[in-house]
Amino acid sequence: MKSCQELRTGGTVAIVGAGPSGSMLARLLQMQGFSVKVFERDASPTSRPQGGSLDLRKNAGQRAIEQAGLMEEFCRLARSDAKAFKMLDSQGKPHPAGDAGTHEEAGPEIDRGDLRQMLLGSLAPDTVAWGHAVKDVLPEAAGRWRLEFKDQAPVTADLVIGADGVGSRVRPCLTPVRPRYTGMAMLAAVIRKELWRGSELSELLGEGSVMFADHQQTIFVQRCSHDLILLYYSMVVAEDWPTAEGFALDDSKAVLNAITAAYQDWSPELLTMLTQVDGKFHRWPLSVMPPDYQWETQPGLAMVGDSSHAMPPFTGKGVNLALLDSLELADGLSADPAAEVTAVVKTCEARMQERTRNEISECLGVGRYIYGLEIDFTKPQGSDVRNLSQVIPVKDQP
Repeated sequence: MKSCQELRTGGTVAIVGAGPSGSMLARLLQMQGFSVKVFERDASPTSRPQGGSLDLRKNAGQRAIEQAGLMEEFCRLARSDAKAFKMLDSQGKPHPAGDAGTHEEAGPEIDRGDLRQMLLGSLAPDTVAWGHAVKDVLPEAAGRWRLEFKDQAPVTADLVIGADGVGSRVRPCLTPVRPRYTGMAMLAAVIRKELWRGSELSELLGEGSVMFADHQQTIFVQRCSHDLILLYYSMVVAEDWPTAEGFALDDSKAVLNAITAAYQDWSPELLTMLTQVDGKFHRWPLSVMPPDYQWETQPGLAMVGDSSHAMPPFTGKGVNLALLDSLELADGLSADPAAEVTAVVKTCEARMQERTRNEISECLGVGRYIYGLEIDFTKPQGSDVRNLSQVIPVKDQP
């Protein structure tokens, strides 16, 4: 395997995935003179919704932003007042868990779409190859790897880095362990535009976020940039929902019936307020890797972000950890020109595995406390999911 200097001066780095971790890693490596190409399955930066806002914390996400030379632009896009937070119950009353006022550890909020655009805009022209869905990752001679795409010509690189999320195509080359579906999905929707300002929900929400929680269920509401109000319904559903129930996400009536059935014990007035949506729904299945799993370093391969440590968003640290992964890997590859790339990757992986072991365990603890989730990683996939028998089919709903 090449030294870091050889990789920088004559080697090629292929990053799979143009999300926050992949784009950040590409930015940091380009700043150090590495030849980097990012391959992204999306057809364009705007081909699918990027989700709501997130906070970048000083000791993780903001460290990477600072080193990438993007702090000024980040401060322009971020919203400090979005840290305001309150917690209410299913009747709209103050929750017994209390009201934190603000997320104590939270940093400024930035919309996921704005973060992605900021990172993509910092890259050299034509760094990202859009519409490149990886079909397979195959070993070549001398520790190199070949990326096979569904509809594009293959590419070979000296270092392939998986930043391609829960469904990573790079991960299987390093470990047979797959993310475990938790039995829960977040169903995202946007409140109708005429209600973004001046409505009862808008006044209740302010500029921050509200979590309604009761009966091991939540509806999370957050203010995003441009006044938009985004909701996430927690749904205990089968992994192939809603197909298994005989309808699709674009059947807004059936989806709303499912939401109403799932939250039937909640205040009808509150639920009416929280279902005044534009009719477009997006499903976010929540998966998690085992906290203590490890893998053996393979020459020419690495992983960052959800590819290596997928976890539900219960602690709000996923993107922060992903950006920290990218920062540490870029630093490692840039620090000592004589160091062997494989040795650097191994050191970074060991640090990442130790860090995320604790973070995943903490995340699962929150899931247990709020949602009653119990996941036994020793059992086959799907046999350990709480409450799937309680999912209410919607085909018979009015």
